[in-house]
Amino acid sequence: MTDTTPPAPQIDADFLKILNSDRVSERTRAIMAARAKADDPDYAPRYFSPEAFAVLQALFARVLPQEAVLGAARIDLAARLDQRLSGPGDGWRFAFLPSDAEAYRQGLSILNGAAQARFGHDFAVISEARQDELLHAIDAGALEAKAWSAQQLSAWFSDVRADAVQLFISHPAVQGRLGISAIANGGDGFFQGFTAMGEGVREAWEPVRAGDEA
Repeated sequence: MTDTTPPAPQIDADFLKILNSDRVSERTRAIMAARAKADDPDYAPRYFSPEAFAVLQALFARVLPQEAVLGAARIDLAARLDQRLSGPGDGWRFAFLPSDAEAYRQGLSILNGAAQARFGHDFAVISEARQDELLHAIDAGALEAKAWSAQQLSAWFSDVRADAVQLFISHPAVQGRLGISAIANGGDGFFQGFTAMGEGVREAWEPVRAGDEA
């Protein structure tokens, strides 16, 4: 890791206790361990071109500012999406958009082209304020391109935000910081589950997070 590479997020000790308890199956534990692996700072995209990958990284940085949860640590959401798009998808998409992988390829190209047309530079290097200007226009359905309508761009951008949140919140360090204990639904061969449900309600075995009432 170079001096400029953000550190990988560390899993909270209380969450680790739950993760390693008999309330979590071996299969779930293995999945979470894979998600917790540190990202390669020299990751080379498999699906995206280097230019498109730079746009994707800048886009995710504006869509989901990680410092609110992780402080200085970072998860490379762009690398994780690139890995996911390199394999089979979940089969769901908007009917008026191409497949997930192709939609990202086209959407990032349109976004970068809009940045070049409006500001004379790639999306990845313009200021955050200008990046936000473009993204707000897409979200509001106020930006069109030759290839896509404003509705298509807005729908694609909603998928981008959903993917960013899904990739982020699936990381065990994030779940630990947010006090999410959903993985503890039962170990191998038996099901404990939860008995108390509701906003602000926790089981006796769940850790008390900062700000929670004991």
